[in-house]
Amino acid sequence: MSSGYELVGKTSEGLLYLTDEGKKRIESWVTDVEAPVYAFSEDADPQAVAAAMARLSRNSNDLRTIIASEFIEDSDKEIGLLRRVVNQFGDDSVMQLYPLQVVVEGMSNLATKEVEWGRLAAYLEQSTRYLRFDKKDENGRYAYYTPAEFDDETTELYEKTNNEIFDIYSSLYEKLKQYIMDNSSTPEEERDGAWRTACHAQACDGVRSLLPASTKATVGIVGSAQAVNNMIQHLRSHELPEMNKIGGQVLDAVRAVAPVFFERTDMPTRGDLIVHHRSETRDQSKELAKQILPEVEVSKEDMGPGVKLVGVDGTEDELVVKILADSSDYPYEKIIEVVEQLGTEKKEEILKTYIGDRYNRRAKPGRAFEFIHYTFEVQCDYGAFRDIQRHRIVDGLDWQSLDIRLGHVTPDIIVDAGLDQAYQSAFKKSQELYGELKKRGYDDQAQYATLFGHMMRFTVKINARSLVHTAELRTSPQGHPAYRKVYQDMHKLVAEVHPNVAEAMKFVSQSEDEELARLGAEKYNQQKYGNK
Repeated sequence: MSSGYELVGKTSEGLLYLTDEGKKRIESWVTDVEAPVYAFSEDADPQAVAAAMARLSRNSNDLRTIIASEFIEDSDKEIGLLRRVVNQFGDDSVMQLYPLQVVVEGMSNLATKEVEWGRLAAYLEQSTRYLRFDKKDENGRYAYYTPAEFDDETTELYEKTNNEIFDIYSSLYEKLKQYIMDNSSTPEEERDGAWRTACHAQACDGVRSLLPASTKATVGIVGSAQAVNNMIQHLRSHELPEMNKIGGQVLDAVRAVAPVFFERTDMPTRGDLIVHHRSETRDQSKELAKQILPEVEVSKEDMGPGVKLVGVDGTEDELVVKILADSSDYPYEKIIEVVEQLGTEKKEEILKTYIGDRYNRRAKPGRAFEFIHYTFEVQCDYGAFRDIQRHRIVDGLDWQSLDIRLGHVTPDIIVDAGLDQAYQSAFKKSQELYGELKKRGYDDQAQYATLFGHMMRFTVKINARSLVHTAELRTSPQGHPAYRKVYQDMHKLVAEVHPNVAEAMKFVSQSEDEELARLGAEKYNQQKYGNK
């Protein structure tokens, strides 16, 4: 085998270059051995790439020559360097260089939100809007999670109730789908595969409120070693044993492929210290909140969906100042003085010029829009929150524990189809189980008994640029009615304080929910991909 130094030569100035043998050796790793811009292929060892990148800050050579001379033939050296940088010097930035793909199968929906809590990773989960969740496994069990910490009597009650709720979900799906098909205004000759899929999707939308928070789902995670490490620490600090167990399982999995990056994750003086700190401060904050805040009786006015704008940081004038500052060489304070003298029409002209002609929702305003932030308090059903929570570019997105006090939603289509009585019976069973779990001392675990249709409350701060993206995306006609309403209300509230910012959101749809709203999207997919 060639040594690393046969793969590189050295210039009179001491810089390395790839020899012909070196180019041949590394060509399967990169898309180009000479171009200034290149990508690494699937043949490249990601740990070696991360190690070489860790050397860049103190090495003036081409990265390809660093890999060829130090790492491509010597895996022990790459691991040694990474261990020294990550563990000895605590250089977390090196952990950002190593990508990981992790899958967690069969966790509760309560756990999916904790797995997806971090902002710096990508997540994909099974959709309750397209999939039925009433398929039983090889043991004849519905797909829901049972906490292992329950005693036998509680487990029996919990599983009996969940089975009954899933029976109702399954029955109502079939009846609702038939109702949707029977009452569709689509002509017989157009009732193709796209139409059937749209009917199925609307039926799933209608009954997903009956799914318990315990419903199992699978989530795929793609992120850097640092992002995955943060996720593990978040899960291991959680008050529920399911999250602790998942955190440990993820740690075992990633250690099998990238052990050097996770040596500190559960060290008593490193990762465990962080886990203990998070757990301790959370518990102490909850206890302090109990002491300071009086117990509140929930009235009818407090129940049901709603959005409140509880804080605004920034003005449209500040947005104008930022636009001019970024487009000129003037000092910021001088521009403030100029903007104070401008008339309303000139300010609007500046804003409209900056926003430009947006031909579709993907052409977003520039980063000056990030100067304005809105703080919302939202009450919506848990099903809608699951979709909203996926948006990463927000601040402070935590949420209150799930409970039954804020009531639940009943979709109009359930009432129209005459399925209201069975639908309400599922909520009654859920609420009885919730109360029984609380009575038996399983306060945190009682959340598993809530249904997707139960209302919950959260606060979030979002900048204007991010809101442009999410509001336009989540109000599209094929969106679920529950989260469409949340973003429609956000848009209206912003219009009251910043009309020009709201006007920039030109692709927000304030339309009512349509019959078979996703039929158009399904027709497009059918034409594009030839689905029948």
